[in-house]
Amino acid sequence: MPTRRALSTAALALAALCAAVGARAQESGDLGLRGGATTAGAGAADAGAADEPLRRLDDRALAGGDYGTADAPLAGGGYGGEAQPDRRATEPPASTIDVGNPFARRPALSTGANALRPRRSIPADDPYAPRGVRAGTFTLRPTLESAVGYDSNPDRDPVGGKSSKFYRLRGDIEATSDWSRHELRAQATGQIRRYVDLDAPGYEPEVNATADGRIDVTERTQIVTQLRASITTSRPGDPDTPTDIDGDEISRSYGATLGVAQRFNRLSLRLDGLADRYLYDDSKLLDGSTLDNSDRVYNAYQLRLRAAYEVSPALAPFAEIAVDTRDYDRRFGDDIVGDGADASRRRLGSDGWALRGGARFEATRLVTGELAVGYGRQTPKDDRLKPVDGLLFDGSVAWAPTALTTVRLNARSSIDETVTEGSGGILRRSVGVAVEHALRRNLLLTGRVDYETADYKGADRTDDTLVLGLEAEYRLNRTLALISSFQHERRYSNLPGEDYDASIIEFGLRVRQ
Repeated sequence: MPTRRALSTAALALAALCAAVGARAQESGDLGLRGGATTAGAGAADAGAADEPLRRLDDRALAGGDYGTADAPLAGGGYGGEAQPDRRATEPPASTIDVGNPFARRPALSTGANALRPRRSIPADDPYAPRGVRAGTFTLRPTLESAVGYDSNPDRDPVGGKSSKFYRLRGDIEATSDWSRHELRAQATGQIRRYVDLDAPGYEPEVNATADGRIDVTERTQIVTQLRASITTSRPGDPDTPTDIDGDEISRSYGATLGVAQRFNRLSLRLDGLADRYLYDDSKLLDGSTLDNSDRVYNAYQLRLRAAYEVSPALAPFAEIAVDTRDYDRRFGDDIVGDGADASRRRLGSDGWALRGGARFEATRLVTGELAVGYGRQTPKDDRLKPVDGLLFDGSVAWAPTALTTVRLNARSSIDETVTEGSGGILRRSVGVAVEHALRRNLLLTGRVDYETADYKGADRTDDTLVLGLEAEYRLNRTLALISSFQHERRYSNLPGEDYDASIIEFGLRVRQ
C-alpha cells in the first residue's frame, strides 16, 4: 500500500512538471511570434539565409589565391601563363588545401577552431547544383563545355584585323578525397579553340593539371606538396611572340612544391620550396622556316617564408619574404655560328626578392578577403640590363551585400621575365572588379572590368589593357546549363602601331556532374 501511494505521488509530480515545461515552451513560442525569441526552425532558416552569400565565396580565392585574370608570379615575377580551372563549373569543396602554389600566394597554416575562414553553413539542397560522382573515398566533379563564337580581331592586329568565327571545347575534372586525416585534391583542365576563317589557324591548346596533397603530421604540423604541369599557347599581340607564326606557339611547364607549416598557438609559420621548368616549342613561320626557341627555356626556383599572427578569428596580419632565381639554359640571340658565338649573345635570367605585409580579415559577416603591399626587385644576370623594382600590391576582397549578389575586387602586381630587346623585365600591375548576381536560382549574370598596365623597364614601352565582360549562365537542371558571354578588349601602347581592340561573343552548352 505505501508503495502504491508513493508511485501515485511520483506520477502526479511528473505530470505537474510536464505541464509547467509545456507552459514555459508555449510562452516562449508566443514571444517568438511577436518578435521575441524565434523558434528553432526559424532560427536555423535565418542563420542559413544569412550565411548563404558567404557559402558561395571560394576561400581559396579569398585567402589571396586568385588576384586577377593572370597567374600570380614567384617572388614578384612571373614565369608564364597557365589555363586555370573554371571555378564556375564546379562547386567549391567542403575543405581546401593550401599548398603554396607558385602562381598564387597562399596564407600560412590555418588550423584549429579559430582558423580564419569564410563562414559556411549547410544550405538547403540546391536543385541546380551538381552532386558529383562518388568513386571510393573520392568525389569526382567532371565538366564538359562546348561553344561557338565570333572574334572581331583574333590576331590582335592594330588596324584591319580579319574577323573570324571559332569553336571551343573544354573539359574539367576535380577529384577530392574524403579522409578523416590528410587530403589529396587533383584538378585537370583542357581546352582547344580553333578559328575557322583564318589563313593559318591553330588549335590554341590550353592544359593545366595539379595534384595537391596535405599530410597532417600532428594537429599543429602539416606537410604540403603540389605537382603541376601545363601547356599554354602564346597570346596574340604579345611582344615576345613573332607576328609571322604559322599556327600556334606552344610553351610547356612542369614543377613541384614542398612545404611545411607549423602553428604555435596564435602564431603560424610556413616555409615553401618551389621548382619549375619552362620549355618553348620551336615555331613554324609563314615562309616555311622554323624558329628555334630553345634559348627561351629556363628553370625557376623559389624559397618563401610566411608568418601570420591571429589577432582574432576575424583578423590575421602576416609578413612574407621570398627569394628566387631564374636560370636560362643558354644565352638569347638570333645567330648561332660556332661554339664561341654564345658568349656574344644576351644572357637572360635574373635573381630576385620580394617583401610583403598585409592581413587576412573578415571585416563583417559579408566582407572577407586579404590585402598586401610590399616591394620587389629582380636583378638581371646580364650586367647591361638595369634591375627592375617597384611597389607590389595584391588583394582579393569579396563583398556579399545580399544572398543573390557578390562583388569581388582583385589586384595583383608582378615582375615578369621578357625577351624584349633592352628590357630587364616587366613590371606588371592589374586591378579588376566583378559583380555576380542571380536573377533567379538558375539564372546567373556576371559583369567584370579588368585593367592592366605592363611597363617594359629599359625598353621604353608601356602597354595598358582594358577588358570589359558580361557573362550569363542559365541552368536547366543539375547537369545542363546554357552559357553565353561578351567581351571587349582594348590595348593602348606608347609605341606607334601597337594599339588594338577586339570584341568576342560566345554561346555554348555546359554539362557537369
